[in-house]
Amino acid sequence: MTMTSKSEEFADEWTTLLEDTPLSVRQIVNEQINEHSAKLAELFYSIMMADPEASVFLSHDMVNQRLHASMQRWLRELYSMEPRDPHEIYKHQCHVGEVHARIQLPFTLIMRGARLLRYAISGYLVESRLDRGDLVKATNYVSEMMELALDAMTDYYVVNVEQSARTDESYRMFALGQNMVAEREKQRAALMEWTQKILLGLLAGAKESEIPSLGKSSFGLWLQHKAAIVFESAPELEQMRTRIAEVEKNIHLKVAESRQNPGNAKVLMQEIESGIAAIKSSLGGLFDRYIELDSTRDSLALLLNRRYLPSVLKREMTMARRGNARFALLLIDIDHFKDINATHNHTVGDQVLQLSSELIVGNVRAGDFVFHYGGDEIMVVLVEIDKEIALQVAENIRAKFDEMPLQVEGGKSVPVTVSIGVAAYNGHPDYETIVKDAEGALHEAKEAGRNRCVLSGR
Repeated sequence: MTMTSKSEEFADEWTTLLEDTPLSVRQIVNEQINEHSAKLAELFYSIMMADPEASVFLSHDMVNQRLHASMQRWLRELYSMEPRDPHEIYKHQCHVGEVHARIQLPFTLIMRGARLLRYAISGYLVESRLDRGDLVKATNYVSEMMELALDAMTDYYVVNVEQSARTDESYRMFALGQNMVAEREKQRAALMEWTQKILLGLLAGAKESEIPSLGKSSFGLWLQHKAAIVFESAPELEQMRTRIAEVEKNIHLKVAESRQNPGNAKVLMQEIESGIAAIKSSLGGLFDRYIELDSTRDSLALLLNRRYLPSVLKREMTMARRGNARFALLLIDIDHFKDINATHNHTVGDQVLQLSSELIVGNVRAGDFVFHYGGDEIMVVLVEIDKEIALQVAENIRAKFDEMPLQVEGGKSVPVTVSIGVAAYNGHPDYETIVKDAEGALHEAKEAGRNRCVLSGR
């Protein structure tokens, strides 16, 4: 559904709600909102600021200077008696959702705050002059109106979060697609350039203020601004940050001592060189993992990296919620892969992985996603599919493996079977749930004797 059609749907529901709610009831709701808007805003943000999760996103200055007034204005406009264009109202609610996404405020907190507002407004309405019948109508009007606004906010909130995720993923995909060996050598050279400047400065008796900062060097800036995105949460990143802090601390503490006692300069240089060696080691480990992955991708060239799985799953879940387009996971394990390596060799094992990935990709659709899940496991995200058809796809893949051995170099035939766990999306908001369901189904398939497909019972 396009944003234009959503705006039309919003306008229709908005108009219908106004027509179904007596003017006198809406008037009293408007009076209560105008009278208590300041208290409602104070309630909303006092609860939000007491929440540790919310306090990360909201500062007291921001609340006092802007958000209280914005909340009061939002409430008055939402329940205003003035004639308004519902398309403009929808546009404004979308803008609010866009802002929430931009500041990365979890929408769960907004929903929680909205529940508090509805409860408080209901309390004021109970104390008003409304009779029992009109009280029910007023409470429904308040709830439905706020629900419409939140739905509109959600539309743009989701769009912006998805755009942000796509931008991040595009950058990482682009960066990881570059020549990683060349980039590794470039950063090693930048690190050594800083080391040489430090050592030459110490030999020349440079003052502490003249010693260049490693954190602000070409290497340090790359580490902070680019490597943190490209390599995400790789443990080597924190290792390098820790080593950089240690190296710079040693410099600041001992550079003055080395000037007073030339013998200390040698010790300091040795400590710096030791720290740089540790950073180089972490840098090498960081790149080697991805270079190794790239070389593995020469054999698994058609497969996506597992790190992109959450982005794909979250996007598919959003699409499923919007249009009821179900999806499913296949978690495929090559049976007794260690025995293949032991019986033949790792080269044959790599070829088996390559041929297996090609077979799997060749038996799913172009719109499906195929990931190297780890080791000899491959995960497939089957889009727009129900569980029965997903199980048929899995069985077809299993049968393809079972029909004939894989032909590797040297004319060898390697018999290969696979076990497959199948899990269908069931509406749970946490993508980890469907992943665990697939893992559990795979475990059942292996426990039952392998070379079979099992559909998760959840």
